[in-house]
Amino acid sequence: MSHLKVLTPVESKLSDLLDPLPTEEELDECLESPWETRERLVLRRRVEEEVRRAVDNNMVFPPSLLDQAADQVFSVSKEEPCGLRGCVLIVAYMDPTYGEQQLIRVKCDEGAPTTHVLVLRLHPDPASWYTKMARIFRSLGKRKIVISPKFELVKYGYIDYGSKGELKRL
Repeated sequence: MSHLKVLTPVESKLSDLLDPLPTEEELDECLESPWETRERLVLRRRVEEEVRRAVDNNMVFPPSLLDQAADQVFSVSKEEPCGLRGCVLIVAYMDPTYGEQQLIRVKCDEGAPTTHVLVLRLHPDPASWYTKMARIFRSLGKRKIVISPKFELVKYGYIDYGSKGELKRL
């Protein structure tokens, strides 16, 4: 037999049982248009496919890294005049031996003018179990690079001087 207690208005107020209602600003922040969700997913898939193609499927990404990066790219691009459409995204790998290596360059919308450039810097994860096992078993064949869940996103402004553009860090 289950125990059921009926609350009467005298014992407690309904507002005590429920959380306070969100303000209009909070509602605007949490509600996202379907267009924004779609654009974020398209950006994530496109970056993942092009990076995998550029490195011959030789990188292992943490499960949520590309989603977090796409979220940050999208939120940083909101401040720009053309938004995400005016973004050029450069994905670079910070190799401990050779330094920064550019993997891909993605223009989000070819028809829109470039208003800003974002550089997503991926770092290796030397502490992962896969990296440690690859060091032990050198005969595993082609080594895969394990990417750290931490990344950098640097924003540059883009100044167009006719035929060549110039990057300026913001």
